[in-house]
Amino acid sequence: MLVAAGHVVALLVAVVALVVKLGALRREPSNPKTLASVGICLGCGIAVTMGWAPVHSLIDRVSGVPNLAKPIEHGSALVAATAIQFLFLHLGGPQRARRLMRWRLVFFALVLAVMIAMFWAADFPESEPLHFAERYGDMPQVIIYMLAFLVYLGVSVVDILRMSLRYARFAATRLKIILRLLSAGAVFGAAFVAHKALFLALKLAGVTPPWPEPIATQALVTMSVVLICSSLVLATVWKAIDGVRAWPRRSAMYRDLHALWYLLYRAVPSIALDPMRRPEKDPWWVWGVGQRLYRRCVEIGDGLQALGPRDAQVAAVAQRRAAEAGWDSVRAVAAGEAAAILVAVRRFGQGHVATQEVEPGLEPQSTKVAHVDVEADARRLALISMALSDGMVLDTAAEVSGEPVGDGR
Repeated sequence: MLVAAGHVVALLVAVVALVVKLGALRREPSNPKTLASVGICLGCGIAVTMGWAPVHSLIDRVSGVPNLAKPIEHGSALVAATAIQFLFLHLGGPQRARRLMRWRLVFFALVLAVMIAMFWAADFPESEPLHFAERYGDMPQVIIYMLAFLVYLGVSVVDILRMSLRYARFAATRLKIILRLLSAGAVFGAAFVAHKALFLALKLAGVTPPWPEPIATQALVTMSVVLICSSLVLATVWKAIDGVRAWPRRSAMYRDLHALWYLLYRAVPSIALDPMRRPEKDPWWVWGVGQRLYRRCVEIGDGLQALGPRDAQVAAVAQRRAAEAGWDSVRAVAAGEAAAILVAVRRFGQGHVATQEVEPGLEPQSTKVAHVDVEADARRLALISMALSDGMVLDTAAEVSGEPVGDGR
């Protein structure tokens, strides 16, 4: 009963973690750390499933090969350990990770080949889902099989603990907690290795171990899987909580940008990456606001580039007038930019097409969206957007263009 309960708990946690990470993989299919997380969850899940007695017996009956579930179970555990190493190595840099993983993968392939060869050489007479080590632990083929399995797992655990301790010293609080959970899972993995090695040593010495091997094994496996998979889920949960907390702020910024975006969209419709059915509408409810906010900033940047050079004299006049009206320096600068953009849009509509690309002044972005930088861009652009409807800004732009200038709404 205890063994079955341990399997259920470990499998449930592994499945939840796998579902969460598959969602992350759908959003970032080429992210190596996400791929490693999926490999960890998949390896743990398969290993736990194959170690469950009913599944073990079912695999044996379907395949006709006694104990076939064992190499699948142990091989999946090795995959999970290798994926954790891959994850930690990528924390130190992708180029270095690829180079160092080659030797680990060679070691993995050799160990797996030895395990498969010894399993087929053993030719087990019948299935033994629960007491495999007790019944077959003294067979030469099983000794070699288990020695290869435990050596690889032991080396991997030591490697994981070494890297986790090194990275934890420089990690932020959240990452440090995640690394510690992964390390705790690896510690229970090390305990599993020590337990199995001691059990087999006692059996070879003809000594009956004074503890129930299946229960001890399952307890260590359950704790290891639960801690490892929970650490992966925790990262996603934190990210989701941050998204929920940031939603009101990002939604407000997204709406504040609408006036500027719509002004540029009417001048240059091609800036819209995903054309809206009603672009004139300022939405009050936005899903996926983090990515939408990023896209809106990109589209505004494209629009500003298309307008070409903006009149610095117009910006200076509007900025001076805003300062004289008591605006703070940041809003005064935004007023100057807003007036220059209104004039540029008017001239663009009259056929004055830009002859050179103009840097829109957005924060540089990496391949992974850094929301803190996106929000910095959005806050600055939102001030410009809100200044577009100010009477002083409209009057300044109208003086230059010689006719009334709309505010883009």
